[in-house]
Amino acid sequence: MQAHERARLAGGPGAEMAALDEQDVAHAERRQVERGAGAVHAPADDDDVGPAHDAAKCSIPPRALDSRTRVPANSSTLPGGASMSGLTRRELLKAAGVAGAAAALPSALAGPAGAQTTQKRELIVAQGGDISKFDPHFSTSANDIRISFNLFDNLIVRHPDGKLHPSLATDWKLTSPTTWTFKLRQGVKWHNGDPFSSADVKYSFERTWDPKQNTRVSTVFTTVERVEAPDANTVVFTTKKPDPLLDARVAFYGGQIVPKKYLEAVGNDAFNAKPVGTGPVRFVSWTKDDRIVLEANPDYFGGKPDFDRFVMRAVPEMAPRVAGLLKGEVDIITQLPPDQGERVSTNPSTRVAGALYAGLYVLAVNSKVPPLDNPLVKQALSLALDRDLIVKELWRGRGIVPSGPIAKGDKHFDASLPALKYDPKEARERLKKSGYKGEEIVIETTAAYMANDKPMAEAVVAMWRDIGVNAKVEVVEYSVRAQKNRDKTFKGLWWSDPTSTLSDPDGMFWRLLSPGGPQDYWRHARFDELGEAARFSIDEKFRGQAYKEMTKIFLEHLPWIPIIQPYEDYGVQKHVDWTPNPNQTFEIRRFAFKFRRA
Repeated sequence: MQAHERARLAGGPGAEMAALDEQDVAHAERRQVERGAGAVHAPADDDDVGPAHDAAKCSIPPRALDSRTRVPANSSTLPGGASMSGLTRRELLKAAGVAGAAAALPSALAGPAGAQTTQKRELIVAQGGDISKFDPHFSTSANDIRISFNLFDNLIVRHPDGKLHPSLATDWKLTSPTTWTFKLRQGVKWHNGDPFSSADVKYSFERTWDPKQNTRVSTVFTTVERVEAPDANTVVFTTKKPDPLLDARVAFYGGQIVPKKYLEAVGNDAFNAKPVGTGPVRFVSWTKDDRIVLEANPDYFGGKPDFDRFVMRAVPEMAPRVAGLLKGEVDIITQLPPDQGERVSTNPSTRVAGALYAGLYVLAVNSKVPPLDNPLVKQALSLALDRDLIVKELWRGRGIVPSGPIAKGDKHFDASLPALKYDPKEARERLKKSGYKGEEIVIETTAAYMANDKPMAEAVVAMWRDIGVNAKVEVVEYSVRAQKNRDKTFKGLWWSDPTSTLSDPDGMFWRLLSPGGPQDYWRHARFDELGEAARFSIDEKFRGQAYKEMTKIFLEHLPWIPIIQPYEDYGVQKHVDWTPNPNQTFEIRRFAFKFRRA
């Protein structure tokens, strides 16, 4: 979200955008640029967003582009012409366009009170960027999984209430300490008409860890020794040691089942271009950087979804995203920043739906490159951050300051740990002790992948400069970020939003930081020993002690710098009955989504 978007709520340039006319939005944004509040691309001419809007102009440009600030990232001048020199942090955040004086939003946001009705048969959603891949084994980013978790099914599904329920498997049980047996649902068809069977399940899991495939989820099932398919309706998992979390593992990343016959026939590239799943929606088309069109699967075993068509729009700019919601052109918008919550919640036809995120927003660190290979430097960077101010000003109180790498709500979250400390004096001392010589430290960020990603990066860099760090922000396209994530080529620090996939530290903390894991930029022998032991232990007391020691090691070496555990907020039409999952999956099956009809 851009700094100029926040200025509206402070009554600054652009407040007239509330009128929500597309032309007004474009003119207002141009005025913002002229006044130095940040450069944006004016909305492009739009086409229709589906049959329900054929006659209306849409506020969402069809190929919205990431905006770019025209102020150099390492400049000492803030948007609006204000100098960083001598500013308090509050003034700095306000100079960046943050309306910090407004009251914090309540933790319990407005629900569907005053719900309205509709006759719509098309679900239209706008998110902050395009996807990178449909193939569920090659991407775990939030933008991608909102689609892939609906094109494909897992053996087990986690409902918004956090409980595990049957999906492609109707029954599962632990038949020995190291053996799990799953009975499969019969009569399921792939979207191309092929029958689903245990051969697809065996193929899917073996694909995730196949070194020739090099999937993004290669470390998710390291506890599994082998998968067998003794008959068409049975799958047996044998684990290397007892794994008490296997049922939860198969319900999330990497556990989506893909079609063996189709994939072997067409290959990975063709499969990604025209994905075939068993899920509640079927692929229709993808117009890159614009929209994905999906249709309801009328034969879905869980019942046809409560719509005929599902359109996911890629809209990096927050202004047209909110405008589209308030005009009724979209049903749900993702990544709603707190400073837009009041506009949405006070609008007669919309509401805010939110949940405390089952994970953290962190600055992940490439600890292999100097000076970030020095723990003292990373400790200084962490101590320099006024997280309370970030939560209050950028998030309007819609979040909590972490105490470490384990999210609140996870098993083995240590409530006795204090929130991460802010101590700029100590930060300067550790920076001096580290021998830091002014090397440049870069945060790579998108402008819309995560709510507040770019403003948070700018605030963080300003705080680091306060203690003498030569830091800057580099804005990258989402597709570039996704490729760097896969290739592990980030140059310094970058925003990451790790999700606790298991409601357990093994599903986030250890999954990402384990050897060969998605964020394997740092190794520590004792940390690795404890993580592996905790993964296989059925002794929860031992596991809790192991994670406490791992947390202590983490806080010394900081392979991540945790910033906030935020609320994940969405703007939602009141004619939509939907509750978000706290783990970023976008659940639209019948048990989670319906239109309120007259």
